[in-house]
Amino acid sequence: MVKYVIGLLLLSCSVFAQTTLLDDISLLDLQRNAQLLNGKDSSKYENQSFMIRSTSALQEMNGKVSTEEFNLEGITFRHTVQNNNKMPFGFNEGTMYPSIGFQRRWSLGVHFTWKFLDVNLQPEWVLAENSLSVPFAGSPQDGNYWTRVFFIINNNIDAYSRFGYEPLKTFFPGQSRIAMKFGNVATGISTENNWWGPGFRNSLMMTNEASGFLHYFIQNRKPIFTPIGTFEGKGLIGMLENPSMLSPEDKNFRPIWAGGIENKNNSVRMLKAFMVNWQPKWVPNFYLGYSFAQQNYFTNEGPQPGKPFVENPKMQLGSFLFRFALPKDHAEFYAELGQPDKVVGPASFFGDSTKTGFVLGGRKLFPLGKKQKSYLQLGIEFTQLQLMDPGLVIDNTQPGGEPLRNSWYTSTQVRQGYTQNGKLLGASIGPGSNSQTIYLSYHRGRSLLRFHAERLAKNNDFYVYQYYGSGYENRYWVNLMTGVEAQIGITKNLLLGASYLYTSVNNYMWVRIEDGIADWSDSSTKSDYTNQQWQVSLKYDLPYGRR
Repeated sequence: MVKYVIGLLLLSCSVFAQTTLLDDISLLDLQRNAQLLNGKDSSKYENQSFMIRSTSALQEMNGKVSTEEFNLEGITFRHTVQNNNKMPFGFNEGTMYPSIGFQRRWSLGVHFTWKFLDVNLQPEWVLAENSLSVPFAGSPQDGNYWTRVFFIINNNIDAYSRFGYEPLKTFFPGQSRIAMKFGNVATGISTENNWWGPGFRNSLMMTNEASGFLHYFIQNRKPIFTPIGTFEGKGLIGMLENPSMLSPEDKNFRPIWAGGIENKNNSVRMLKAFMVNWQPKWVPNFYLGYSFAQQNYFTNEGPQPGKPFVENPKMQLGSFLFRFALPKDHAEFYAELGQPDKVVGPASFFGDSTKTGFVLGGRKLFPLGKKQKSYLQLGIEFTQLQLMDPGLVIDNTQPGGEPLRNSWYTSTQVRQGYTQNGKLLGASIGPGSNSQTIYLSYHRGRSLLRFHAERLAKNNDFYVYQYYGSGYENRYWVNLMTGVEAQIGITKNLLLGASYLYTSVNNYMWVRIEDGIADWSDSSTKSDYTNQQWQVSLKYDLPYGRR
């Protein structure tokens, strides 16, 4: 047994490009697969859309019915160790940082219920070495490079590639919440991550890319049955935090032209968001959803008759979603379609399709053996956030001016963009980016071994803005990633995971420094890099329902 475990760990690497191992949102995928297997456990997850995911959603599915007495539902300990050797990479990692060197995260949680009260306290402590990154000063061929970076990116979003130049020690409330349950309704306060949408690698609206933020919420605990089908929904109002430090890019640009850096409003940002899912009665296993988010600066001017608050400029975005599960075929396919910086409705959606972004994917399970205790899983997912028409980026009447439209998650109204503490609330690939992912995994119980490959084109909107019509066709920033992940159920209560990910970085920061190589498709030793990331994670749970 020991040799088997060690062998798997030595072979392991990361699913979907640096997703944190043993995350509760990722662990919900086991229940999602059980629904598709159409076996004896599938009835437990009937009518579940799996499009509103969080730690509390996992606990609702795994927990037991609470009694009127105090009930200790579970105690959890987690420890994750990660290392990047050259590049500050990290996606869908919540409270962890994009950093070089060793990084550790500890979490100790306790979940208990008493009458209508449901409390989960799960803080997280993160320690990151945050070593020096590869030196980068911009494009030696373009003196206006940093000006354009700020015009289209940094002036309109806090998407930090690195958090300062010193080791990081941060305490987070983590996946914590205090909720009151009244029948099928739960409401309260929380700092847990929310994942809205059917995607596994990306989602347009809510992911675990950033740390959770303090919010008030209301949601249904189980699907609501009506004469026209079942419904699920969640709404929240929260406060978004701003970074306490400047970005590395700010340090490079400020000596050149400090006047080109926008002074951002650092007051509190309020986020109002909701998602609702409908399973039509006439189409079993088909889930149709709509999500919306709006954020703005909120200024309290003090008590004034009829005007206690003043709302400052806002940004908003939304999406339509669907998931179609085919349990008899052990398969599903899904999609999410949205628009940036706009209230999405039928008229705007179909009348202005050039601004549409999407997530499109599917998976197929192949049961092994008559008892179906193990299975193979093949999945694929595409995400496109690039504006589909270059004319939406470049104003031909003002060459070199600011872009015409905002990319996904950027805003000229709320210049922090759609972020929490310098990290994206939505798809981790970032504004203007596109990704294609394919994966194959073997599952047995809670154990799995998964291989994946991904191509990620970083912010093609910036590439268009910087190079369109210039004759440079070899400056796309493309990351090619391959990896494998292992997750092993050592005991009933102990999970162990490990991963290794190899990333080839081509034309880092959209710059290609020629070094005498004739063929543009060949690698450049001066602007191309590689990164190796490994991660090991342990999760220990006392059983739910333990008193």
